[in-house]
This record gives sequence, C-alpha cells and structure tokens, in this order.
Amino acid sequence: AQKAGETSFHKYVNDDSDLQGALIAMNPKNGQVKALIGGKDYEQSPFNRATQAVRQPGSTIKPILYYAALENGFTPSTMLKSEATTFSFEDGREAYTPRNFNSQYANKEITLAQAIALSDNVYAVKTHLFLGENVLKKTAEKFGIESEVEAIPSAALGTSGVRVIEMVNAYGRIANGGKAIKPVFIKKVENHKGEVIYTAPSFKEKTLNSDQTFVLTSMLTGIFNRDLNGYASVTGSTVASQLSRQYAGKSGTTETDSWMIGYTPDLVAGVWTGYDQGKQLTNPTERTYAKKIWAAFMEESLQESTFDVFQPISKDVVALHINPESGKIATKQCPVAILTYFVKGTEPTEYCTLHLDEEEAPNNEKQEEKNEKKPWYKRLIPFL
Repeated sequence: AQKAGETSFHKYVNDDSDLQGALIAMNPKNGQVKALIGGKDYEQSPFNRATQAVRQPGSTIKPILYYAALENGFTPSTMLKSEATTFSFEDGREAYTPRNFNSQYANKEITLAQAIALSDNVYAVKTHLFLGENVLKKTAEKFGIESEVEAIPSAALGTSGVRVIEMVNAYGRIANGGKAIKPVFIKKVENHKGEVIYTAPSFKEKTLNSDQTFVLTSMLTGIFNRDLNGYASVTGSTVASQLSRQYAGKSGTTETDSWMIGYTPDLVAGVWTGYDQGKQLTNPTERTYAKKIWAAFMEESLQESTFDVFQPISKDVVALHINPESGKIATKQCPVAILTYFVKGTEPTEYCTLHLDEEEAPNNEKQEEKNEKKPWYKRLIPFL
C-alpha cells in the first residue's frame, strides 16, 4: 500500500512546481494505518501534511452533515430547491450567499442523493441551517474530529480547518458501520525479553448508527454514477472509468485545497493537494490531481480484494428504484431508476408521475394536490 501510494502520488505531485500534497490510508475495521505520505520530499520539508497540516476540507465535510440529516428525518429522497440563494439572519449577522461551482443550479427541487452526487452547496447550507448550526459541530465530534468545526453557515461547505488524518478516520467510521476507530501506527511493543509491554487497542464502541451509515455509504457511491447527472456532472465522473469496483467517497475543493476521500469495507484513503502558503489553485488541472491519485492508489492497493459492491447487512434497510428527478418510486416509464437504500419506514410510498402517459396522469393528481397542501416541514420529512 505504501509503494502504491508513493507511485500514484509522485506521478502528479512532483518537483516541477511548489504543489504539495498528502495521502493516508487505513483499514477501517481496526484503524491500522496502511500508507502515509506527508509531502513530496522529506529532506526538503519534514513537515507532515497528513498529520499536522490544518486545511479547509471543502465539500468532504458534507457526508458528516448529511449523516446528521439522516438522523433528523432526512432520507435520500428528501427534496430541497437548488437555486441562487441569499440567507439573511435576524440576529444582525451579515447575509450569506453560497454559490455552486460555476454558479450552476438546478433551479428546481433535487433529492439529497443527487445533491451529494453533484455536491450542491445551496442544498448543504439549507440542510445545515434547518438542523441548526451546532448540529454539525457536535456530529463532527462523534466522527472523531478533534479540530473545531465552527457553528457558522459556511461550515457546511468545509470552511473550518481539519487535518487529513482526522477526515480519513471519520470516513473510516462510516465504512465500518459506525465503530469508533482511531489511527493505529503501532500494533505492539516488546521489551528485550520478548514480553509484550504495549498492544494497540481494539475498538468496540459504536458512535454511529449502522443502518444510517449504510444509507450514507450508498449515497456516496453516487458521485461515480452518471445516471445522477443533472444540471452538472457527478463529481467523480473524471475517474469513474478507472474504477473496477464500487466505491463510496466525496471530493472537495476550495480556492486553495483539493481533496478526495473514499473507501470500500477494506480500505479508506484520503488525498489532499495544495500549496503550503495557501496559494490559490488557479490551474484547473491541479484541481483533478487528488481524485486521480486516490483512484490510482485504491485500484492498485485492492488488486487482490474480492469486494465488488456494498450490500446491507441489516433487515432494517430496504431498497427501491427511485427516479432522481422526482425522488419517488420509479415506474417503467421513468428514463432513469437508481437503486436507493432507506432505513425501513422512511422509504417513499408514492410512484413517480412525471413520465406517465397523459391518460394515466389524472389518477395521480389528487395525491399530488394533497402533498402540495401539506405544511412545508411535513413535505421535507415524510413521516411527520
């Protein structure tokens, strides 16, 4: 794994520029660190960017936010409007206007599943403010993040600095179903007599719900699924063709940072690239390096893995084919149907009517009218 990391890393982060980076990989089942790169040349700079650098995580923070959303009634089919939005506050704070990449918006409601796949920023901030700004901060602590996540609107877009090792460890907790692992660098220590004087801890405490983590994992596979393309392409589309198995993950980009973190049940890895002094990533190609390094590393490291696709291990998780445009159960007329997982009891019960023939549509109009008359919070959280 270390060799695979160094090969993929130095293919993109080389001596031709001042660009730096970090890579760290762990076994999510026990926290054991499998590979670590803290920079491109230790002799030039011994600063370990994987464990020491504090950088803005950008959209890689969103899975933590959306786990909190799942705990508070959201489902993959929860719909919010993606449009240019300015948020105003009654407590005298300055208004906040988040923007999507290239200022592209759906200008209509989209599902949570698609919002993750496209990395919609407006959806994220709406979710963050709906839950309350302290919820993300507290949820990050459950994920093992020790760096402080500020309780501010922009925290939903990853403006609070974290370390790469913290983020990879957090994703490891999703990958293993909620077990509270921590990075393990040393398995055991023996003295000169061969007596074991230190053994790495075994992790048994669970801080996350395993059903919700599986639903989140299922949604995080969507960044590589082109069937979820909408007003923009899914964010993992540039590396999807390089992947031989199903992965869950999330990319993130700020003006100065590029990230990719993803996993299978056997391996979780994260890559960060950027400049030490916070220089902006003005070259569009540089913004793709983290994804490319991650994809090459995962494929090389998992050559002997038998893992293929994520499968639920709980009877409390159900699967339905959902039309991403409506968030409802897909019919034969729907052009796209995405296999989507829900915690039992939260799955949609209505069928998509957007693609029915005109003769069939009137049978569903009464139900649509009934839904439109529901209070906004009951439309947001279906089972209320």
